[in-house]
Amino acid sequence: MSKRKPYYTLASLKADSSVGYLVKRCGVLMTQVAEQRFASLSISFTQWLVLTWLNAHEGHISATRLSTQIGHDMGALTRVIDELERRGYVKRERSRRDRRAVEIAITAAGAQQAQSARRVLVELLNQLVAPFSDQEVDTLILLLRRLMLHLQEAAAGAAPASPRAGTRPRKTKPQAAR
Repeated sequence: MSKRKPYYTLASLKADSSVGYLVKRCGVLMTQVAEQRFASLSISFTQWLVLTWLNAHEGHISATRLSTQIGHDMGALTRVIDELERRGYVKRERSRRDRRAVEIAITAAGAQQAQSARRVLVELLNQLVAPFSDQEVDTLILLLRRLMLHLQEAAAGAAPASPRAGTRPRKTKPQAAR
């Protein structure tokens, strides 16, 4: 099997064709648009993300794990959790596994709030994918899932970026002349 030639080169890399930049920029824009849509609701888009994640993953979770899962830094997440707790949508409780740790759990009111705000995101997502066929949306979702899985593996160390990252290069068979 021949090795694929690299897609990007130092000379060809431009922001408007960089997968990393485009995915990041789409995420930023998506968050901005969603926050605008949520402005008329009693919770923000960021608060909705927290409530939805907690609701989907029943039980208790540490703030650190929640921060990692939703991609929010700990300082900002603490402020979000403080506000959600003040409003009765989440609660902080001592961990059953480690009494020194505090975990976050959604309340019944928080679950109801997450569900009622869900329609706003459904409407927004449908509007955003309207210019695309169903097949194109399915393909986009498939490709994004594959990219996310690949990134998760890379982040976990399964696919080191380079031998300088602290690992030895793999031994390979000499390639035949081309």
